[in-house]
Amino acid sequence: MAASTFQHLGRRTRQAFGLAGLAASVLRRSAVRRFPPLSVDQRLAMLPPRAPVATPLTIRWNDNHIPFVEAGSDRDAAVGLGIVHGHLRLAQMELMRRIALGRVAEIAGQSALELDRLVRLIDFPRATESSLALMPEDTRAWIDGFADGINAAADASLPPEFDTLGVPYEPWTAEHLFAVSRLCSADYAWRVWRTLSPLREDPEWSRMWTELIGVAAVADEDILIGADNLEDALPTAFDRAGSNAYALAGSRTASGVPMLACDPHHIITSPNLWLIAGFRTPEITLWGFMIPALPIFGVGRNQHGAWGGTNLHATSSELVDVAGEPLRTRSIAIRAGRKEHEVEARESAFGPIVSDAHAFNIASGTVALHWMGHRPSDEYTPFRNLMRASSWETFADAIDGYALPGLNMLWADPSGSVGKMIAAHIPQRPLATPDDLVVPPQEAHRQWSRLLTGRELPMIVDPADGYVVSANEAPVDPPVTISLFFAADHRFRRIGEVLAARDDFTADDLKALQLDVMHAPALRIAEMLKIAASDVGLAGPVIEAIAAWDGRYGVDSSGALAFELVAEPLVKALEERSPKRFVSPYWRPFSRLERLVDASPKTDLVVALRGALESAAAPFEAHRTWGNLHKVRLSHPLSKLPWLATRLPTIEFPSGGSNDTAMKSMHPFTQKVHTSNFGANARFVADLSDEDGTWAVLLGGQDGWPGSRTMFDMLGAWRRGEQIRLPFTVDRLAEEFRHVTPVTPDA
Repeated sequence: MAASTFQHLGRRTRQAFGLAGLAASVLRRSAVRRFPPLSVDQRLAMLPPRAPVATPLTIRWNDNHIPFVEAGSDRDAAVGLGIVHGHLRLAQMELMRRIALGRVAEIAGQSALELDRLVRLIDFPRATESSLALMPEDTRAWIDGFADGINAAADASLPPEFDTLGVPYEPWTAEHLFAVSRLCSADYAWRVWRTLSPLREDPEWSRMWTELIGVAAVADEDILIGADNLEDALPTAFDRAGSNAYALAGSRTASGVPMLACDPHHIITSPNLWLIAGFRTPEITLWGFMIPALPIFGVGRNQHGAWGGTNLHATSSELVDVAGEPLRTRSIAIRAGRKEHEVEARESAFGPIVSDAHAFNIASGTVALHWMGHRPSDEYTPFRNLMRASSWETFADAIDGYALPGLNMLWADPSGSVGKMIAAHIPQRPLATPDDLVVPPQEAHRQWSRLLTGRELPMIVDPADGYVVSANEAPVDPPVTISLFFAADHRFRRIGEVLAARDDFTADDLKALQLDVMHAPALRIAEMLKIAASDVGLAGPVIEAIAAWDGRYGVDSSGALAFELVAEPLVKALEERSPKRFVSPYWRPFSRLERLVDASPKTDLVVALRGALESAAAPFEAHRTWGNLHKVRLSHPLSKLPWLATRLPTIEFPSGGSNDTAMKSMHPFTQKVHTSNFGANARFVADLSDEDGTWAVLLGGQDGWPGSRTMFDMLGAWRRGEQIRLPFTVDRLAEEFRHVTPVTPDA
């Protein structure tokens, strides 16, 4: 795989998985070959019969291509999981590896030269050697075993993308895995900086900076990058940007035993950015979600408890003004196609000079990136310890050693404990708002002289109300500044309100909550619009639909459609009358609407609403429901090539949800038909009262191989709100995971 040179890349999904600059011979080769349909049995026949394991292992598969590895030791289990990743997602992993190493241009040509230059400047693998040296022997054995498993799968069969794109296979190593993990640790704040940096040139920057700070300001997935260049988006395409997670104590469940649910939010693409896997050794039995090429379980359940998490939105970076500081220059050789280019990268004691890269949008000055990812740290050992966690204390011990990317991590166990803890190492920043986006060197030195660990940061254990929730919200009463930009609290409050209302929840109830599309703040604005229209006699189908709306972004909702169709012209009209018009475009879409409506005099609101209703009338008549305007599209990366588009399936369907609903489905304010490129892409529920009570589903399917039956096969279950059982008991595993792959030791 490589990245695309088409002039106008779509946000996120296409930016992450496009194709670019291929040689004519490759294009001719790809144009004449088709990807035949493959059953699960045909795909499983491609697995290696042998691997570098000490004793034979077994991989069980269900009809959805979900694997469960049975091994005699941890290292052999790691080999089995590596086989699984290589079998299901090797082409996707190759893209991630090439981005992490700055080697996309080798196959994409000149179009990816700037991307590689940016990535080499950031230098994701910088701390590889020192970080690997920190790892205990058993962690290193786990990582090496995982890499060995990937290579065993590749030896058995390479995905067709390698031949189609002329990509040579290179064996995976621990160093490659670490580089990809650092790529996935890219700081979400980089997107914020990209958006806000140009404003620093404005004379009113100080005023705007203070107004943009906080929950309502731009952050994370709400920033509409709209990039035309690969380097503007790809380096942060794989970070874990969103998610909901919640754990209920036994006092809130019908069984009297805790439950946990998690639905990660990420770019929407096929293959998915998660895969479902499980394994059993003499010490551990586990099911959960893994990111391709990462030998850890970000969401999971073992025989003792369950865990899940969300992005903390922690600022694990600093922009430092290094004008006048000593700099050094290093030369970088980048191969684009057959030609090698020499480029230079400037660095300071704090890190690379990112003001030299246009992707950060820093117009003037000499600014360095001071990033936690350039320091040695071992995130694999904490997650290996998490796989063995058996209580809140062992969970907290594991999390305390974890550095980045910052996460909110939740725990639940059958004994009754539930809790939430910050997984991050945070610089000792003062709670006061900084004067600027860029800090002076002495301030960076002072703030980073000591890092706080998870046990020193806010946590909640066994709360009296019987549940904990995380939805990228701001921590309560932190001792230091963790971030200046958190998600709006709409999802956090909605989930909390639902959980507080009952004490008899079942797993089915948690699955239903993951489908929730209620947006109470939007309903409040709709009520204001209804009253304003009624006071002056504005009528018609659009305002009638808004007046009757229940605040839910259901796929069949006419009220949600009417509200969204009015929002875009209403915001534009109110901004023309607002003294905040220069700053408001940098607020989140709904925050922008909410602030403008709340602040506008009634006369302005009525005038703006009249025009917005007129503008919305025709598209409302044409589309009728929210799902007819708001859709999700799943497609293979190669479908971006016109000559392959007809040979590969693309699935598009109406979707419910919105930016701020529990079932997140991102979109701009628009009157045009659009497809969401970011939102909920996986669901997980664990009922700890039932040994076989774990369920999961992906938006799409497990397999990344073109033509595989399991590339999209979970889509029906996803749309119906169903999930697939992931059992622990031997009998149910044998019954539901009937495909068996034996793997014997190499000679």
